[in-house]
Amino acid sequence: MNSSRLTYWILFCVFCLLGTSPLLAVQSSNTTAKTWNVKSENAKGDGLTDDTKAIQATISKAQPGDTVWIPEGTYLVKALGLKSGVNIKSAGLLKQVLDKNQEYNKNQQSSTAPLFRGNEVSNIYLSVRTQTQNESIYLSKSENIIIDQSSLKGDSTKLRSFAGILLYRCIGAKILKTTISHYGMPRKFTDSYQPGTGIRVLESRFVQIHEANIHHNGENGVFIHSSHHVDVTDSHIYKNGMSGIQVAFGGRANERDFHFVNNILEENAGDAIDINNRSTRKILNIHSLIYNNKSKANGFVRGEPTPDGSGIATLVNVSGVTIQYNTAEGNNRPAIYLEKCGIINIDHNKADNEVEVVGQLLDLHMKANQLREITFINNVSARKILLENNTMNTMHMPNGLHIDSLKVRKNEFNKATLNINLIGKVLLEENTIKSSSTTPCILLVKADGVLLKSNTINSSHSTGIVVRNMAKNVAILNNEILASNACITDDGSEGLKVENNILKVLESGQTFQTIKTTNPKGLQLSNNQHFGKNGQVALLMEGTGTANMVAEKIINGSTHFGEVKVTQSID
Repeated sequence: MNSSRLTYWILFCVFCLLGTSPLLAVQSSNTTAKTWNVKSENAKGDGLTDDTKAIQATISKAQPGDTVWIPEGTYLVKALGLKSGVNIKSAGLLKQVLDKNQEYNKNQQSSTAPLFRGNEVSNIYLSVRTQTQNESIYLSKSENIIIDQSSLKGDSTKLRSFAGILLYRCIGAKILKTTISHYGMPRKFTDSYQPGTGIRVLESRFVQIHEANIHHNGENGVFIHSSHHVDVTDSHIYKNGMSGIQVAFGGRANERDFHFVNNILEENAGDAIDINNRSTRKILNIHSLIYNNKSKANGFVRGEPTPDGSGIATLVNVSGVTIQYNTAEGNNRPAIYLEKCGIINIDHNKADNEVEVVGQLLDLHMKANQLREITFINNVSARKILLENNTMNTMHMPNGLHIDSLKVRKNEFNKATLNINLIGKVLLEENTIKSSSTTPCILLVKADGVLLKSNTINSSHSTGIVVRNMAKNVAILNNEILASNACITDDGSEGLKVENNILKVLESGQTFQTIKTTNPKGLQLSNNQHFGKNGQVALLMEGTGTANMVAEKIINGSTHFGEVKVTQSID
């Protein structure tokens, strides 16, 4: 985070803690500011009279720095125009009653009659209660607008609703401690949804949504398109018909600097956070942070799963994203879904489902997460993947991956079946790897180089490590392996090194080999300790080939070399 962004963030947090804003502080210095009571201008607030003209007349009379006050009551209104520098506060309810019904569609994404309309206005503070048929607040090309401690409610019977708040080409808007709800009909079907978003941010920048309560809207809680420097913090976003927060991308590639921090995202029918750059252009670096959000039960409609529902985030065709200290529980889809991404950092997250990786990937760093598993889909191609200090069940790796460097260090795998069949180099170091499966714990089929070093491997119902002859440059060093039937099997991997390992077979197995090799090709064994079973062969060589042994220690069991040419020496 550069210094200007850090200063911007610190100032915002300070003003939120003080319960005020920099804009209000500036306006309060105007000692001539006046408060205008709409009832003094003949507004009735009786729930029967159309008070549009009276309230609009009050706004027109007010001067910059003044406040229009709407006291208790129900005020029927059609549409009101905002004026630069004129604040509006209401204890009463502004209820929109229109003669003509309008609905959202792709050609008309904003209505002609929002309750509050501001075009090219600035320096306005709004704290209002509304109930509307169209948008509550529609701002375009406007600056320094604060919407604070407001309650905005839409029409939950409307099939295609406009947004509660629409920001278009705005700069410096703040939405603070505000509730936006019921813009659109509740989603009924798992395979379709209808418009009706809490907040739409279009082609805008420096937008802050803080301590908002956004719920029961037909589509997204917050929708962001072609915008940058947008923060959603400390908000509760729930029971919306699509994603809690969705970021979509335009043609200018200016989307960046999003901070989604300390939010609760639950029971939305789509993803918790969806950052989706589905386009043919190159991966976009968006410099964004997803931090300390809590997610639960996203991706369902009336208990049935939808096609969406990632617990923490979906990222498509983006780079420069850090995902830290989030939690996810009971969501439909993976905790984190990555498709065609660049550099992604995933640290200290906790979730009861997996990370899923699809397509191209540059660098993925995953550290200190607690997850169910990580799954790579068939077409993954990556430059560098580092998994370190994570706790998970397993790592699913289908055949045909291309990962230049896969480093797996200091992780705990509790239900591991690790299949390594890829182009690239692999390091497994200082991991604790457990398996109760009847398939091998680690299967090395193909790689350009594999180093297994200082791991603890426990395979209670099958072989610990299987090395196929296509695996190149394999070294198994300083591991402790406890396994059923065989600790290590090899069918002729050229130049395989097995050194300084502790190899123990379980009594429950049917065979008791610590190492079994078939047609070895220059197998090198050095300083391994073999705990087989007395009266059974522990170190077994079959077929033909060559092997070199230095200072092997057969604690229990015997050896059988058959026709393999074995050179032995004592270290």
